[in-house]
Amino acid sequence: MTPLRRLLGMLEIPPARLTAAVAAGSATLGAAFALAAVSAWLITTAWTMPNVLDLTVAVVAVRGLGVSRGVFRWAERMLTHDVALRGVVSLRTNLYIALARRRDDSLARMRRGDLLARLGDDAQELGDLVIRAIVPGLVALVMAGAVVVTILPLSIPAALCMLIALLMAGVLAPITAHRAARLTETAVVTTRSDLTADALEVLDDASALRVQGRLEGRLEGLARAQRAHDAAIDRAALPSALASATVPAVMVLALLGSVVAAGAAWMGGGASAGAVGVLLLLPLSSFEAVTTLPAAASQLARSRAAAGRLAAAVGPDALETDPAAPTEGATRAPDAWTGADRGRGTAPGSARAPVLEARGLHAGYGPEAVRVRALDLHLAPGERMAVVGASGTGKTTLLLTLAGLLEPVAGSVSLDGSGLAHLPEETVRERMIAYPEDAHVFATTLRENLRVVRSGVTDDVCLEALHAVGLADWLGMLPRGLDSMLGADGTTVSGGERRRLLLARAVVRAAPITLLDEPTEHLDLARGDDLLRRLLDPTDGSLLPVGTSTVVVTHRQEAIPAGTPVLRIRPDGTSELRRMP
Repeated sequence: MTPLRRLLGMLEIPPARLTAAVAAGSATLGAAFALAAVSAWLITTAWTMPNVLDLTVAVVAVRGLGVSRGVFRWAERMLTHDVALRGVVSLRTNLYIALARRRDDSLARMRRGDLLARLGDDAQELGDLVIRAIVPGLVALVMAGAVVVTILPLSIPAALCMLIALLMAGVLAPITAHRAARLTETAVVTTRSDLTADALEVLDDASALRVQGRLEGRLEGLARAQRAHDAAIDRAALPSALASATVPAVMVLALLGSVVAAGAAWMGGGASAGAVGVLLLLPLSSFEAVTTLPAAASQLARSRAAAGRLAAAVGPDALETDPAAPTEGATRAPDAWTGADRGRGTAPGSARAPVLEARGLHAGYGPEAVRVRALDLHLAPGERMAVVGASGTGKTTLLLTLAGLLEPVAGSVSLDGSGLAHLPEETVRERMIAYPEDAHVFATTLRENLRVVRSGVTDDVCLEALHAVGLADWLGMLPRGLDSMLGADGTTVSGGERRRLLLARAVVRAAPITLLDEPTEHLDLARGDDLLRRLLDPTDGSLLPVGTSTVVVTHRQEAIPAGTPVLRIRPDGTSELRRMP
């Protein structure tokens, strides 16, 4: 199955909605076609001066068809865009699920702007395929049949001429447009991604670039990317324009053929004046549906290129399985422990936290970049462990590997004896959650930023978590409390407030196994050390429920409570496990 076909499946378009959109589009053009036919009959028949009553029905029909065309057009626009927008929402949801399930470092190698372009513009290109290609193509097919069937009783030669013309305009022109535009449209998608990536980097790092004296150079590079994108658009427009010009040329040929056929029918005495008028004027309205097909072919080329880029982002596994479907054997993630559960030693949905083990683990971003070597680790239920080491020794890499977010280079990681690779994704996530140091803060309310890890959480639990991490005073200063809006990626909060907000997520979710990367970074020593001690405290005084297994990456060895297991990673990748004296 091609990436385009698989990703179209991720749109999850209901056949009934698509059929309704096609029906509305066909009704719109059908009304226009019928209006042209009735008008042609009315004009030519009136020329013969019949009884006025003979024209009454046609006059009323012209008015009705003129009004109904606008109504049908409105319905077609509403239905088509409803299908496309719902499809894009489903597509992005499935893409995020597929991205979350990736267990390699492919995403880490992508520029942020490139990934943004793929999830934004490239996903939109697949939605546009519905509006600009799929629905118009199906409507054109319906209308082509209607045109030929309408003309056939009036003149077989005229119907044959129209059939040939419609095939030329509806098949040859789009094929030519697609073949010519395939390479140029791919260039448009690629240059747009480069432009988005460059623009995002300049916007995010403008202050640092200015201080380093590199801003002007980056702006010049951004201008070059814009010029390359504009040039690609211009190149892509030429094939589409040439293919679009083919349709009017074919329409002229069809009109000439209809004139000849109408003349023959009139001279043979087998056609009335009204029938001749219909044969002469119908070609002018018969090609409205196929005029959109060259542009639809170009859209298909763009969508195919976008689908290839999206497929590269989500990985081959997402194209072989349904990312929205629960993994076989998975169960629903349970709710987190409430405040009343803390101290009782029971984990949500299970009697205890699972045993986390690593055997002969080599962790890193590929065989050529191994950071942690030959690690054996056993984290018992309810145990708290600290991971220390110099910067760059692989502490974060180890945490991501233990969480199943990175594939081990060698060795294995297991929960209760079952390897992570053999467990359903949902099962792993319900039992173990990792909180990276750079976890995202969303541009939404404080409440929704906490609900990211636990949907439907009550305000009381949110307030309790914020108080537990020392954000009570900050919360009191916010103008709307939990309804206060936060800036994108935490731009409206300080570094310390951001760290505690991310820590509050861990408190809200309280997974059986919680993995934290530098949770007290950017905090003053007294406050940070207090939070670290409470995280590593397995008793009732802990931030997390008793019975939670916790691994904390930290540089603050002075704050680690006595008796806590400490895993020290050396610069050469080896490690040793000792208890804090």
